[in-house]
Amino acid sequence: MSGQLTHHWVCAGLAVLVAGIALSGLGIATYAIHVCASATALIDSSSEIRTTADAEREFAKWGKRLGKESWMESDDSGRGGNYYARIVNRAIARLHIVEPSEVTVRLTVRDGELLCVTVFISTPVAPVVIQEWFKPDMQNWFTLSYIKGAVSMARVQFPSSLPDAQRRKGFAVRTRCLLLRGCDSGEDVLPVIRDLKSGGSPD
Repeated sequence: MSGQLTHHWVCAGLAVLVAGIALSGLGIATYAIHVCASATALIDSSSEIRTTADAEREFAKWGKRLGKESWMESDDSGRGGNYYARIVNRAIARLHIVEPSEVTVRLTVRDGELLCVTVFISTPVAPVVIQEWFKPDMQNWFTLSYIKGAVSMARVQFPSSLPDAQRRKGFAVRTRCLLLRGCDSGEDVLPVIRDLKSGGSPD
């Protein structure tokens, strides 16, 4: 009889353990989907900004949705400021399932005019920065350069005057790289870099 009871409690314990693991896995998967969706929404929102009024409207939305992960820093010159919003995979990174990564958007305003929309994709091995400039004197094409550091950062710049189809490619980030291993290069994170490295121009 005691053997049967022991067997019963062992089975019950295993069932609870399996259920716990399943729920934990489901929670991790749900969080991962949330991070990717939030990062994609933030980048998409940034790509829609065309004017200072757009920037102010989107920043207000970010503040309501992201709370402390959205903030403003005044420029030292007093001529403007930078508006930030950030999505971080902090919770899942603490479990050591993936490396810490984040997407940060910066809106730069000078003298009341939108100057630049910058998107930083910070991953351990393939960081990328995207910059759309609202300056009339820029050449009407993409440029690719690299910022030296412990890990080189790919930097893609383009003017706001590009056709929308090309602009969209400039913001077409694979946000799954915030969570999955295997994104080992800038072109894995931002596919348009592959075209630029080959000497081509995104259509």
